Amino acid sequence: MNRISTVRTRLAFSRLCVFAFSFFVLACGARASEQVVSVDLNAGNSIRYLLTERDGTTPRYVLVMFPGSEGRLALATQDGTISMQERGNFLVRSRDLFVDDTFATAIVDSPSDQPGGYSDAFRASVRHGEDITRVLDDLKKRLGDVKFVLVGTSRGTISSSFLGLELGERWDAVVHTSLISRPTIGAGAQLANFDYNAIKPRQLFVQHIHDGCRLCPFDAAQSLAKGHSLIAVDGGSSRGNPCEAMAYHGFNGREAPVVQAIKGWIVGGAVPARID
Repeated sequence: MNRISTVRTRLAFSRLCVFAFSFFVLACGARASEQVVSVDLNAGNSIRYLLTERDGTTPRYVLVMFPGSEGRLALATQDGTISMQERGNFLVRSRDLFVDDTFATAIVDSPSDQPGGYSDAFRASVRHGEDITRVLDDLKKRLGDVKFVLVGTSRGTISSSFLGLELGERWDAVVHTSLISRPTIGAGAQLANFDYNAIKPRQLFVQHIHDGCRLCPFDAAQSLAKGHSLIAVDGGSSRGNPCEAMAYHGFNGREAPVVQAIKGWIVGGAVPARID
């Protein structure tokens, strides 16, 4: 290698090192911190939520999230390490994509007196609204003048529907992802004939057009979303149970564009009618 080639190689390497260091600094500066927060409820009970926010920022929005299934996260902290269940759930695994200078997330666990998690009936109950009111009050004390956005996925949309209705004055917006749009007697029956037009905050529905879960067909969700915002999602990959998180039902492989579209809608930006 001649002298000129050697100089060029060293210069390129130096530039690469500077770029790598700059990327490292930016990444460290953008690091998100998490904590498990416990809120006291009536009769000696409590409810926990996982608060995720970017270090050194003051978020404008807190996304209050309800995962699917029974929603039992079993949040705990031991020796500084957070443990939790349902890590594969769309909202849980995508929380780092949601969090930035503008957004923080609060993923809500089931209350201590519901060890089996949320039943569908509990998600539709007055008690559920009372519990989440305590959570919102706690978040307000911690984060100040923030706007709350309610987000549910799959069976968590029973929560986003009823809490959106009962606590309408507390939400800036409500987002339903993978909505239970065709409830049955055994699953999501509380949503039968639910009137989404009765929810006062603005609403966004996000649904995969190939969702194979029998409770969540796209055409039914499209019908319920009339008069509101709807994002149709295509692509990604699907494996396992069609009603689980790694199927189209959980936007597997499409997490990033789905999250960006939701955030864009919340702040009032242009939103695609379809994500391909």
